[in-house]
Amino acid sequence: MSFIFYQNCRCQYGLILAFTFTFTFTFTFTLALTFTFFLLFGILGKFLPQSLFAENTFSSEGAVDVTIPSFGPDGKISWELEADEVVPAESSQYFVKQPNLKMITNDDALTRASSDVGIFDLSKGTARGDTSLNVLSNVFQASGNQWSWQEISEKGSHQLTFASDAYVYFKSEIEPVIAKPAVEKNSPAKKKNKIEKTVANADVMEFFAIKQGGYRFILDGNVSISGDSLEIKCMKMEILVEQDQNKSEISYGRISEVRASGNVRMKQLGRICRADNLILDTTNGKGLLTGNARVEDAEWGVVSGEKVELDRETGKARVLGDKSARPRLELPNLGKIKLPGFKK
Repeated sequence: MSFIFYQNCRCQYGLILAFTFTFTFTFTFTLALTFTFFLLFGILGKFLPQSLFAENTFSSEGAVDVTIPSFGPDGKISWELEADEVVPAESSQYFVKQPNLKMITNDDALTRASSDVGIFDLSKGTARGDTSLNVLSNVFQASGNQWSWQEISEKGSHQLTFASDAYVYFKSEIEPVIAKPAVEKNSPAKKKNKIEKTVANADVMEFFAIKQGGYRFILDGNVSISGDSLEIKCMKMEILVEQDQNKSEISYGRISEVRASGNVRMKQLGRICRADNLILDTTNGKGLLTGNARVEDAEWGVVSGEKVELDRETGKARVLGDKSARPRLELPNLGKIKLPGFKK
């Protein structure tokens, strides 16, 4: 009995050894094969174009020809996303091909934004992208790279930011504040609904909708804005655009206020203004230059002071000084001007 038990034990032990060897070999081979696969994939990933992997990202399961609406607390649509393809990424984020975003404010102002691709967080109402984003409204057109979007639900508004190559085209002209432009007697009057061009550029631009269909723009870095009768260059600028409340069929909105700072230079109607800061109230035709203010006129000379007030109605520039800097007037060359009571 003991012999038989011994033989059985040897057989069972041999079976255990054989099974252990087979399992160990299979596991080791599988592990080695898996390691080799990931190693080759990682090496190839460094040399193959990233666009290849980006394209494959969208080949996983997703949805095509998508329309996704989002509703505000009042039950109205606050934004609507249309896209060729939407693919889940991580958490609540989605890769979106050809996104077309409709942003609607509490005042029912509509702004459209489109791009080639973007990453959207639908639950938070945010998005971002590196490719160019084009924005269109009845007030302006804008574009830029490295963009981001955020819904401000508590205000019923939206915020867009361009981190590079920002550009905005306004469908209105900045009204002169230095003087009224001369109108020739025989020249035809301007049509009320004519679209004037005002173009602004900056390194970085941020803008968002405000009340009554208006917009607020913040431009930073190498800022320039130009129109038919005005040009401003500075380091930072804030532009307020209000919806035109006229009763015409087409309402384009108008630039109501401009605030510029940092080495400001404004050229308008033959005069050049320089200052540290500039405020233009185009609605009331007022302007204020502060900090090393200077107005240059080829015909009338140069005035400078701590502050210079501009008035469109009178066409005058009022110079104000302080204890450290008194107002100063530099007249042009008077050599050819005959003053009364003086002989040659």
